[in-house]
Amino acid sequence: MEAKTILITGASRGIGRATALALAAPGVTMTLAARSIRLLEEVAAEVSAAGARATIAPCDVTAEDDVCRLIDQATAATGRIDLLVHSVGRAYVAPVTQISQAHWEEQVRVHLTSLFLICKHATPLMHNGGLLVYVASVAARQVFPNWSAYCAAKHGALGLLGAVREELRPHGVRVTAVLPAATDTGLWDDLPGDWNRAAMLQPADVAAAIAALASYPPHVVVEEFVVGHVAGRL
Repeated sequence: MEAKTILITGASRGIGRATALALAAPGVTMTLAARSIRLLEEVAAEVSAAGARATIAPCDVTAEDDVCRLIDQATAATGRIDLLVHSVGRAYVAPVTQISQAHWEEQVRVHLTSLFLICKHATPLMHNGGLLVYVASVAARQVFPNWSAYCAAKHGALGLLGAVREELRPHGVRVTAVLPAATDTGLWDDLPGDWNRAAMLQPADVAAAIAALASYPPHVVVEEFVVGHVAGRL
């Protein structure tokens, strides 16, 4: 599929930013969503330099009103979304006995509620051959000690996405979960622990996988795409 109208959440940094740069090309209309106006403007300038038409949409994807405005903005020019990449990242690492209810609910809101809102409001504007990509994590299929809130939210998001996939099949809309291994993004900056970031994927590695998915014929659906590092698990 040659995507024309693209919406990317979490586009200001990390995998979202790398994906925007990987997909930027002449003829593409791209809406870039995240919280930081300054960082979005920087990405939009790079996307525009590659020949795409880029607009920024500062928003909170866990707030329904913000998501509704985002979808309206993303579809204003064409009335549709050809490719949607939902990429949000925030982790809380602690033993389950030390996780506050506030931190638990934050993880569910960021990783699960945001996906629910995106699916609810964006998929009606997607069409036969459209592609929805959710950037999950290997933690959506595996579990890790001290990552219980993150793993639970990601596992739940994968269940939600699977049900949405089946709902959208009759409409020819494809749904893919990309499950990257540890990727060297800002997610790790404030996490406790000694992480070997040299053995992590780079955001551009995951973006290349998403670009490959977007290039497949409209009848081809990849339900899950696991992207790992040759070094194995950290």
